[in-house]
Amino acid sequence: MYIIENNLEVVEYENLLLPISIKIRELIQYKNKRALCHWHDDIEIIKILSGSMNFYINGEIFHLIKDDILIVNSKQIHYGYEYNHDDCKFICLMVNPSVLKINKAMYQEYVIPIIENNGLLAWCLKNNEGKQLDRILFALIDWQEKSCRAKEWKLLSLVYDLWYQIYNLIDNDKNLNLIKDDTFDDVNIFKQMVIFIYQNYKKAIILQDIAKSGNVGKSKCYELFKRYVNKTPNDFVNLYRLEKSKILLKNEDLSITEVALECGFNSGSYYAELFKKYNGCTPRNFRKYKK
Repeated sequence: MYIIENNLEVVEYENLLLPISIKIRELIQYKNKRALCHWHDDIEIIKILSGSMNFYINGEIFHLIKDDILIVNSKQIHYGYEYNHDDCKFICLMVNPSVLKINKAMYQEYVIPIIENNGLLAWCLKNNEGKQLDRILFALIDWQEKSCRAKEWKLLSLVYDLWYQIYNLIDNDKNLNLIKDDTFDDVNIFKQMVIFIYQNYKKAIILQDIAKSGNVGKSKCYELFKRYVNKTPNDFVNLYRLEKSKILLKNEDLSITEVALECGFNSGSYYAELFKKYNGCTPRNFRKYKK
């Protein structure tokens, strides 16, 4: 999980001059073939190259197979995970909306109505509906790998072409799968509780604390975590602590117990037990493997 700033995930871009990121990834690169729950300002585009996976967005689950394209709108809670133990190879493109701000009037006319529309969570393109996007995605990968000077202008032109295609898909295709969000308030409450965990994971946290951060009761808190991440609040806290601990394990000056306490666990033994349960190895062996 990346660091959270201003209540959003910080996305790492390959090019310091242009806030976009495009990579070919495999689900097997993620522990248990499952990404952590997250959200960010960026529009995210997933293109399945081989295999399949499920993709969760604000309580909706998309089953994606080869050649499918999924466009995830800005600030939506989402993550991908395995389907039927299948692996999946996919393109992941992240585009920060600031890239589209060169002309303020056009940004207001053609970007804001989409990225700030709570009823537009995602668009799923199947049966080769996204052929024009295919062309742009592969061109972006090609140009990202080039070492020529000023390639950012070419990348920028491709991103603008991409947005033109996306905008017209939304505006013109009445059969496009648009997800309507009827639970926007619940999503915001859930985000507030997750942010509380991210900001306080080093401290002792109980269910009542998490619920209070979202101004809801304990039963509502439990319900929202089960709905949006299919985990209990306590499990979510512990999994986040475990992910943060992996960063500290790289520092060999810290003992395993010190790592555990720094990440909010009350003992080294309990930390080691949970770490092995979810990662298949002890913290000590993980440290040796990552040397």
